[in-house]
Amino acid sequence: MRRASLFQIYLFMTGIAACVATYWLGVGTKNFFTIDALFFIGLLWANNRRSVETDSGVFSLNFPLIMPVMAFHGPLVGALVAAIGIIDSEELRDPIGIIIYNRGSIALSALTSGIVFNTVLNGQGFTLAVLLSALAYLVVNNFFFISAKVVKGLTTHSILHDGFLYDVLENLKTLIPSTALGAVFYYTYVYFSVYGLVVSYLVLLALRSQTLFGLIDTTYRLAFIKSLLRAVWAKDPELMEHMERVAFLSRELARQYGYSLLKQRALDEACYFHDIGKLEIQDDILKYPGRLTQRQYETIKSHPERGARFIQDIPIPLLNRKIIENIVLYHHERWDGTGYPKGLKKEEIPLEARIVAVADTWDAMTSKRCYKEAKSIPDAIEELKRVRGTQLDPDVVDVYLTILDSVLEKEKLQASATP
Repeated sequence: MRRASLFQIYLFMTGIAACVATYWLGVGTKNFFTIDALFFIGLLWANNRRSVETDSGVFSLNFPLIMPVMAFHGPLVGALVAAIGIIDSEELRDPIGIIIYNRGSIALSALTSGIVFNTVLNGQGFTLAVLLSALAYLVVNNFFFISAKVVKGLTTHSILHDGFLYDVLENLKTLIPSTALGAVFYYTYVYFSVYGLVVSYLVLLALRSQTLFGLIDTTYRLAFIKSLLRAVWAKDPELMEHMERVAFLSRELARQYGYSLLKQRALDEACYFHDIGKLEIQDDILKYPGRLTQRQYETIKSHPERGARFIQDIPIPLLNRKIIENIVLYHHERWDGTGYPKGLKKEEIPLEARIVAVADTWDAMTSKRCYKEAKSIPDAIEELKRVRGTQLDPDVVDVYLTILDSVLEKEKLQASATP
């Protein structure tokens, strides 16, 4: 049996064990399921794993939102709310083993946190109880995270150098602000019920999660980056036009996949970076009019990794950085695993990279280049269908073709209406 299959079995069985342990440990605690629990599930869905950026780092809003549930409805109800509420549409595309593993780890983290809170509260008071509760949630959650990486085959050396330990240490730095916000939501729920909690959550988003000020900042920053890149790509205006078209098409696709306005803007920003690694490649290779030699092709294939190194020194906000890194590094990965630079396949490739790959491929086919003529729309559609499921994500291709059908139909109607 392949290692990947064994890993999926491990995830599934561990996830089931975590769910069973959550129920077994939670039935002995005091729990009160009311309609408020449904409000919290809805609030967690709406939150969709948003985070708050502080000087200490970035911390998730999940624990602060679960905190009142664990405290007033009991650990088991808190675990149930967390397992159902902390999920997004993208995760549902993962293999069942990953979904079960995530549900179990989140449920057990929330249950442990709730038990710690209620135990410490009776003897040591609220402040220590909420602090240790947040710590328990963090420790259990990170235990599952690290154990999955270890079982997958990463050595201690690779974990240290791939940044996983660094992420854990960064999470520890956010313990105090996460605890403080959990306490705020706790008392807001005490005095103003779930409706007051929803209002305070919305105010927090407007002030801290860039829902308001971040929108202005992102708009300004995007315009500034576009201006700089226009200057950089002035020697090759066709490439700048290509980036703008890819950004537009990718944004349309992202909207169909339910990306928020801010994530759409982040993806738009990323598209202007996706070929930034080509800055380090000579023009005589980029504009070579004939068939590339193997050596030239290998140089071209290096541009995603060159681009990934390039953007490390750019002060990109954390909200956008992951999306940009995924697109820069993985937009030439193929659905069948034969792409570059990592040879990822299927859902291993981040969704935003799969989206940009479709937009990039379409524009490359329908644009004239120094080494080829542009394909007609019907020919490009046939080619897109041909590489569907091999080069490109079949679902993303289908979504794009639906968008294209709508656009072509509108153009047809407008043409027929013109006298």
